[in-house]
Amino acid sequence: MKHIYKKILALCVMMLFVQNLAADEQSDLKNRFLDKINEVILIVENKKLSKDDRNHNIVKSLTPMFDFELMAKLSLGNTWKELSKENANRFVDLYVERMKHSYSAKIDAYENEKVEVKKIEQPQANRIAIITDLVSKEDTLDIVYKYHKPNSKEAGKDEWLIYDVEILGISILKTDRAQFKEFLRTKSIIDLMDALAKQS
Repeated sequence: MKHIYKKILALCVMMLFVQNLAADEQSDLKNRFLDKINEVILIVENKKLSKDDRNHNIVKSLTPMFDFELMAKLSLGNTWKELSKENANRFVDLYVERMKHSYSAKIDAYENEKVEVKKIEQPQANRIAIITDLVSKEDTLDIVYKYHKPNSKEAGKDEWLIYDVEILGISILKTDRAQFKEFLRTKSIIDLMDALAKQS
C-alpha cells in the first residue's frame, strides 16, 4: 500500500512540476509579446521616420516572431506538396511580401490603440494562444495570436512563433487558404504567384 502511495505522490509532484513549467513558459511568452508590442508602438510614434522607414523597421521587428514559411505552407494546403523547391521559395517570398503590405496598411490606420492580454491558453505542449483586446476610444477588437514551438530553433527566430492570427474569430490563415483554394479551382499555382507578384 505504501508503494502505491509513493507512486501517486510522485505522479502528483511530476504533474505539478509540468504545470509550473507551462506557467513559466506562458509568462515568458506574454512578456516577450508585450515587449514587442511596445517596441512597435515606439516605432509608429516616431514622427521623424518616413512611412517607408517606419514600415521597414516594424517588419524587421516583427519578423523574428512569425513563422511565415509555415503560414505559406498551410495557406496552400495539399498544393504545397506539388511545388518544386524553386516555386516553394518563390511562393514563401511572395506570401511574406503580402503579409508585410497587409500589416503596413493596418499601421496606417493606427490611432493610439492599446493591446491588453486577457488570457493565455495552452491546448498542447507546443501550442499557445495569447488572447487579447485591441482597445480604442470607440471600439474593442478580440484578437488571438496563435503560437507554435518548432522542434528546433531557427537562427534569427524566436523560440515560439506565430502561425495564425484571429481577428473577431476570423482566422487570417483560413481566409487566405479559402481565397487561394477558390483561385486554384480555375487557375494554376503559377497564375496565383503571378497575381501575388502584381500586388507587391
